[in-house]
Amino acid sequence: MKKKWVLRDKAKELPNLPEYPAFILNLLALRGFTDAGKAKEYLNIDYIKLHDPFLFVHMEKACDRIWQAIKDNEKIIIYSDYDADAITALAVMYKALSQLGAKDLGYYIPDRFTEGYGMNPEAVRKLCEDGAKLIITVDCGINAVEEVVTAKSFGVDVIITDHHELTGELPQAFAVINPKNPEDQYPFKYLTGVGVAFKVVQALSRNTQHVSGITMSPGWEKWLLDLVAIGTVADLQPLTDENRIITSFGLKVLHRTKWPGLKAILKLAGVDGKISDTYTLGFIIAPRINAAGRIKHADIAFKLLICEDQAEAEKLALELNALNTHRQQLTEQVLSEARDQIQLISDKKVLLAAGSDWPKGVVGLVAGKLVEEYGRPVLVMDKGELVATGSARSVHNFDIVAALNSAKELLTKYGGHTQAAGFTLITENIPALHSKLLEYAETLDEEALGPIIEIDAEAGSPDLTFETYDLLSKFEPFGYGNHRPKLVTFGFEVMDMRLVGAVGRHLKLRVRLQDKVLEAIAFNQAFWMQSLKIGQKVDIVYELSCNEWNNQRNLELKVIDLKPNG
Repeated sequence: MKKKWVLRDKAKELPNLPEYPAFILNLLALRGFTDAGKAKEYLNIDYIKLHDPFLFVHMEKACDRIWQAIKDNEKIIIYSDYDADAITALAVMYKALSQLGAKDLGYYIPDRFTEGYGMNPEAVRKLCEDGAKLIITVDCGINAVEEVVTAKSFGVDVIITDHHELTGELPQAFAVINPKNPEDQYPFKYLTGVGVAFKVVQALSRNTQHVSGITMSPGWEKWLLDLVAIGTVADLQPLTDENRIITSFGLKVLHRTKWPGLKAILKLAGVDGKISDTYTLGFIIAPRINAAGRIKHADIAFKLLICEDQAEAEKLALELNALNTHRQQLTEQVLSEARDQIQLISDKKVLLAAGSDWPKGVVGLVAGKLVEEYGRPVLVMDKGELVATGSARSVHNFDIVAALNSAKELLTKYGGHTQAAGFTLITENIPALHSKLLEYAETLDEEALGPIIEIDAEAGSPDLTFETYDLLSKFEPFGYGNHRPKLVTFGFEVMDMRLVGAVGRHLKLRVRLQDKVLEAIAFNQAFWMQSLKIGQKVDIVYELSCNEWNNQRNLELKVIDLKPNG
């Protein structure tokens, strides 16, 4: 699909940092860093800049209740969801409470296929009947009004730790730790589920004198940051503020991880001992954690993350790897079937596909891939005889939860955040849901629907240097909300081109601009081979990268899109 290029205007005000070139200063200013001090903070990430966890209005109350439960040996249950954010949050909370002396500690992960996401009254009732005295949620619970009422009827307290949007009334829990809680004024609203869980652990770690015999060294909780970083990147929350700090230090911890499960995943994927980045977190570790809940049960991934025995960890990692391979095969099958439906309605502003017996665990992945292909919000659902369960993925400035909210009378259940959501509805309401979403889309500006490539800056020959690349590396870690800068250069001359990859899916180019000759790689863009010619001038949108081989560094353009020049 042809994409619209939008080149941002140069910043009117630059930070006063004369030691940096104007090209870098402009990129900093476009990210909002016009103040020299704030710009330096961005370029030099400092762990101490994490916000005080007690800024959450219910944090002190929550910690006091948890310490009471530990001291009194009450049965504590951590209630999780089943995706990578939730499972890492569960692992973080479980490891921390174990370290802090919790003796009667359990967990509950719902089954995606029989229970769906979030809390459910039946599970809460069973946990209460089995002796739970305190339920702590991770990555779920903010809309669990009925479930909290059920727990309270048994005299069981519920502490909600979550980051999702509130879609109705606030549950009357003992405490609610959620940056999106309207009663809260926490300064950073975009923590993930595991990020919120970590803030609770931070707060608990401030004072370990409540229970005798605990020997926790100061800063022990930092060893959990690799798990926190995985969930943070996996859940596609903005890598700004606390999320960027957490991910940056989490990557450092991952190099020396204490957890046999993570060591086993990295070894099996062939990346142990190599430099880790957000790609490692989001595309190597997270999919394997997610695969358990998508195909079988997330319990397998959780057991891997808390496993203390390396041999057992390697066995569980092999099982996860096999599930991930199976997940990939199912995804391709459903993607093909969903694409056939989408092609018939590809002119619509919101796209929808539904199929019988589509695995619930892959519909979200399929929706994400179709968003990339069509540049439109996409809903994909498993259509049962009576009930349909689906996932939605969105684009750009289109808030998918707000869209679903406009059709809430048709939905049995829904929730999520601006770019991703889950929902259920009566199957016969699917056409009406699509109509409602299309009506909602008509109320928005066309630019909210894409497909648009937002370009940060134009780069000329003097900017294409290792100095520029090294300074751009200080903008890391990259991810959603803190993207790798997209650059454009007009008038490259094509000197050479060839197809590469196992089946020739990628295009390798050699291009020249004045005195610079550079390699460029266009992944999954082999189709350009049919229309480009040697000697032709092209405009390229790209990310500046570096190819390191045999101790040699070569600048390379990672092509996002290109257009013939003239």
